[in-house]
Amino acid sequence: MKLLFKISFAILIFSMISCDNNDDTATSPQDGFTVNNNLHITENAYITIDQADRNANGKPDYYNFFFTDGRITDYYGDQGLGYAYNYSTNITNLVKLQVFEGISNPNLTNTLTAGNTYVASSTLTTSLNGFGMTNSGYSKDSFIAYNLQAGTPVFGNIGGYDFTSNPPETVGIWHYPGTVGPSITINAINIDNNTPANSTIDVDYIFTDTSGTVISGHYEGTLGIILD
Repeated sequence: MKLLFKISFAILIFSMISCDNNDDTATSPQDGFTVNNNLHITENAYITIDQADRNANGKPDYYNFFFTDGRITDYYGDQGLGYAYNYSTNITNLVKLQVFEGISNPNLTNTLTAGNTYVASSTLTTSLNGFGMTNSGYSKDSFIAYNLQAGTPVFGNIGGYDFTSNPPETVGIWHYPGTVGPSITINAINIDNNTPANSTIDVDYIFTDTSGTVISGHYEGTLGIILD
């Protein structure tokens, strides 16, 4: 887990230790995304927070929202063994929404705020302000995927879960954004600095793919925080 803190950011959650396995233990019927009337369960949620602040404006450059039926850690990425994020081998469903600060999200100041709606990237960002990879091995910043297969090799076991690299985009059903960027609305968010495992979030998101299919999703429950 990362222990790097960017104290220059005036944001409370940057004083936290990354909590990579902060997951619900039970599945709510509402936690998932719906494609053509079929619900795909995602009982776990994570937010990864960029710490680089490459434009030196005192704010994170981007946030990644992940929703999945598996688990996510950055432990093995920190050890130089794989991509920035590692996924448990039981993963079959995965949502990634990458939200950048800037012109597309003028309401994204120095923290995520309940009641706000943010627009996620619909392209592939290979650099930010001319420096640094941000896409972590995927062909788009944002996507929704299901019927996935775990990547290889297995890097190790944490909490009874084997972790590996990104699920390959050659297996499963992958939806990529169309011309309208996905949006995510934060209904409620609570970051518990004293007991990170008690952090929670309630969100809804809308995703229109390249064929015009509208995918809706919801998550309400505990939240894992990973510092990029």
